[in-house]
Amino acid sequence: MYINKLRVYNYKSYFDSGVMEFTPGVNIIVGKNNAGKTSLLEVLTLDFENQPHRSLKTLPNKSSRIEEKSRIEITLCIEKEELQNFIKEIYSNTHIGLPQLDYDDYEYHCATSPGEPLTEVEFFNDKTKEAFKKFQDFLKNSDTCKLHLTLNSSKQLETTSLIKLLNFDSYETTFNFDSGTFYKLNYDDNGKLKLETIEYDDDDDRLGGEFSNYKGTVEDSIGKKLFDIFVSRIYRFKAERLNIGSCKFENNEQLKSDASNLAEVLFILQGKKPGSFAQFNKFVSSILDEIKYISVVMGDNSEVEIKVWMTEELNRDDLSFPLSSCGSGVGQVLAIVYILVSSEEPRTLIIDEPQSFLHPGAAKKLIETIKQFPQHQYFITTHSPDIITTADPSNIIKLKYKNCETTASVIDAKDIELQKEILDELGIRLSDVFGADSILWVEGETEEECFPIILDKILDKQLRGIKILAVQQTGDFEGTKANLVFDIYKKLSEGSNLFSPAIGFLFDSEGKSEEEKKIWQERSEKPVEFLSRRMYENYLLDPEAIAAVFNEENQARREPLSTDITKVDVEEWLEKKKQEEGLSEEEWLYKVHASNILKQLFSNFSQRNIKFRKPKHPYQLTKWLVENKPDSLSGLANEIANMLNYEERSHRQP
Repeated sequence: MYINKLRVYNYKSYFDSGVMEFTPGVNIIVGKNNAGKTSLLEVLTLDFENQPHRSLKTLPNKSSRIEEKSRIEITLCIEKEELQNFIKEIYSNTHIGLPQLDYDDYEYHCATSPGEPLTEVEFFNDKTKEAFKKFQDFLKNSDTCKLHLTLNSSKQLETTSLIKLLNFDSYETTFNFDSGTFYKLNYDDNGKLKLETIEYDDDDDRLGGEFSNYKGTVEDSIGKKLFDIFVSRIYRFKAERLNIGSCKFENNEQLKSDASNLAEVLFILQGKKPGSFAQFNKFVSSILDEIKYISVVMGDNSEVEIKVWMTEELNRDDLSFPLSSCGSGVGQVLAIVYILVSSEEPRTLIIDEPQSFLHPGAAKKLIETIKQFPQHQYFITTHSPDIITTADPSNIIKLKYKNCETTASVIDAKDIELQKEILDELGIRLSDVFGADSILWVEGETEEECFPIILDKILDKQLRGIKILAVQQTGDFEGTKANLVFDIYKKLSEGSNLFSPAIGFLFDSEGKSEEEKKIWQERSEKPVEFLSRRMYENYLLDPEAIAAVFNEENQARREPLSTDITKVDVEEWLEKKKQEEGLSEEEWLYKVHASNILKQLFSNFSQRNIKFRKPKHPYQLTKWLVENKPDSLSGLANEIANMLNYEERSHRQP
């Protein structure tokens, strides 16, 4: 049994979330801080408080009052075989509701029909058999049973949902909530489901008996019992220290939803199923490699306590520690792993930001362990692209908070796979693009590292969610492959809302003519702009900055050159190159191949002992210039800012 669909109404940041669709297996939930992830996890436990949404939609003025209560609409899926096994498990206390009876029809058959009229017992028996046949057909049907329920705060089901749970809508039923009547189910010697009957003596004029009925409440129905058990098997884990190191032993084998009796269930597992307990320890040690063993001991007053062993010397009980003295993430791992190895039926595990209570390596190992138990349903919120990649989720729910309201969108698994293929094709990591509001694609790694510094130090402009990322091969944007490559980057940014939309592309001019630039711009649906100078290094040809960076590199060598170079040395060398190139002062900064010039300069002054390397040395030159001569880069800063302003202008458009 698992949660298939959910819609949240009037709860905290949710006014109307729209339908969220989930799958068995791993469901990842992403979104910025305060996007509503924690609130979503609260309602997924099906045990939430009435905390209505507060915004101008619900409170248009100060005197307004919120009348509508918080609620959710949820679809639960259960396979028919699972439902049949559940009925067999609790059949001695299982009942289905009375069928809806047409008393006019009863009067017709018993009073006005020709021939001998039906007795009252025969009439009710016929109607009950007809309803039970529909219920049996429902169970035999291979279709998955889907329960569409409306749930208010504190696990309170609405009346229409309670009626559905009487018999799963398999036939029309009549139910009095004050004095409900059910028919008892039973199994015959051949294991066939039947209705229990009352047989009468031969002296009784009601020959043939009648079906045994039972007075009770809606809580006694199959569906309500199933729902209650499902809710009890939902577990939520968040980044806080759980007080689960010890508890009273009451011989309860079912882990409570808050895991407060973990010591008790582990004690039972340790004694009854040593094989499963060994598997439990194996998984714990693989996730938390510093832990060698977990044991549970009986203390005073029937208290059981979890002991953690950090040593393989398991005979030294004096070297073990109580769970209460361990880090906050250990308790969560123990409870999660216990559920995995001990549960014969599917469970629902809700894990809030696993990387917040585990170090990255342990968080990834936890996800890898979880994937070995696909029968359970998992909801995992995360900011970590590594968690997403490791989980390989069935789908991803992206939450967005805007105008005081959280909305949800579902990213299809096919879209996720397509995005991964595109990332692989471009040689880009998920961590590069995940979590950004938008992306500005630039020439290379040098620009990726240097442009944010220029914006920050010269224009005091923060990127605020924008990422500047390097394309892998700008040469791919030329020639016959250009249209294909632009299309790939377009798909990366627009294929699904897991990743961020592109602002556009900002490339080196590289001596391109205006006609060539125009062709590039026509091939892309996103803006393509070019630096006014040939390449980024053309902005770095400052003699004083070059001398400073060269000398710093020289002094860091094991055997530095005997003398440093000066600003004048660099000026004279650059002037000579300018003349060799036949370029004017104005043409020099715009047309020279500055990267090659810097390579030659470093090689010349170091007798080939120091090589100019990208992005290291351009980054150092950039840092020196923004700290000592920021005006020299102000023109470039404005070129970058103009590209980013395009994004801001597009957001401001109605």
